[in-house]
Amino acid sequence: MTRLLRRMSFQTKLVAAFLLIVVLTSIVGYLFINRAVRQAFDEFTTTTYTIQERAVLQLLHVFYEQTGNIEVVLAFLERGRRDIPVLLVDPDKSIVYSPDPRYLGRQLSAEQLSQGEPFVLSTGETWTAIPSRIIFGRDIVERTFLQTTRRSLWLAGLIALAVAIVLSIFLLRQLTRPLRRLDEATRRIARGEFSEPVGIPSADEIGRLARSFDEMAESLDRSERTKKQMIADVSHELRTPLAAVRSALEGLRDGLIEPSAETLASLHDKILLTTRLVRDLHQLTLADAGRLSIQPMACRVEELISTIVETIGVQLEDSEIRLDCRVSPDLPDVIVDRQRIEQVLLNLLANAIRHTPPGGALSVSAVVHTEGVQLNVCDTGPGLTEADLIHVFDRFYRADDARTSEGGAGLGLSIAKALVDAHGGRIWAENSPVGGACFHMILPIT
Repeated sequence: MTRLLRRMSFQTKLVAAFLLIVVLTSIVGYLFINRAVRQAFDEFTTTTYTIQERAVLQLLHVFYEQTGNIEVVLAFLERGRRDIPVLLVDPDKSIVYSPDPRYLGRQLSAEQLSQGEPFVLSTGETWTAIPSRIIFGRDIVERTFLQTTRRSLWLAGLIALAVAIVLSIFLLRQLTRPLRRLDEATRRIARGEFSEPVGIPSADEIGRLARSFDEMAESLDRSERTKKQMIADVSHELRTPLAAVRSALEGLRDGLIEPSAETLASLHDKILLTTRLVRDLHQLTLADAGRLSIQPMACRVEELISTIVETIGVQLEDSEIRLDCRVSPDLPDVIVDRQRIEQVLLNLLANAIRHTPPGGALSVSAVVHTEGVQLNVCDTGPGLTEADLIHVFDRFYRADDARTSEGGAGLGLSIAKALVDAHGGRIWAENSPVGGACFHMILPIT
């Protein structure tokens, strides 16, 4: 049985279950209704036939007294056969009249005759009139009624079964059609095709499942595109410095380039660029896998900011950019990995310096927030477009030319977001009302 159920399709199982429920319901309903009808009919006929039988028996007495001939009574009864529910028994205890001709001539016992109404003819013979239901149970009318009732119940059950089959086929098609579409969509995703949605417009559970499935497919599509773009970007970023290093080394090998200090320094810079790119990718990989090493400890925000300001002081002077620091004096300590957060601040400030023109200004501030301590880094550059605000933390994303005066792999802000997220904080970007871009992050204090 279990093997058979496993081989059956989902639609077949639903149809079988639905029909089984209908059949069982019909049988149980038939049994209860038939029993109730019989009981009610018995109560009705007992009361009705008691009155009718007395009237018939009295009518036979009166009719015989008026005619004085039993043959006339029998002829009267024969004309009303099936409508007069009595038996007429002669002195030999044989039935001479019955609504059902099959019982004519049958002998009755003395006990059965005692339940009838005897009357004596003028010849001295004793005849007996007995209600037919006392001897033979229900009469033909009653049996016909009950048979008709049972037939009607069975007919109603068969009609209900036919209607149930039609409705089940219709409903199951409505149910299994979206499931088949989901199955086809699953197979497409298994083949790597994410673009075609399931497209089930219903508002029920299957419709919500289909919309969730479409969202999942869209997310997988974005992830696939991001992965391909990431591979292409990594290849491009690595190919450029490696190609330069290879050309220089081949030139040195062939004697086309003199091994001067400038050449070696250029090669060293290219190697450092490649190493930094590989290190950044490694950090992002660890963050994605949830294996980024975080060693939180209590740190003062003023010390974090002052350390980073000292680090980039020379770069600020060379770029002719002014730095304004505003830190609230009553800030609580943040519970962070100091080196990781210094790296985040360094990336944010390096990004701000890169996009701030000479003579511009940067501002770094820290205030108390309901979720912790909020740090803000703002510049006076050209600001961010709507697309930039959406994708600025995406890997290898570069803003438009207005904010890309210098090259970069596009991983700094991605790493910053990964590190802040690993601390349980938040980071986001927006444009300042007075111009330029602002980056905000919230660090936990507990």
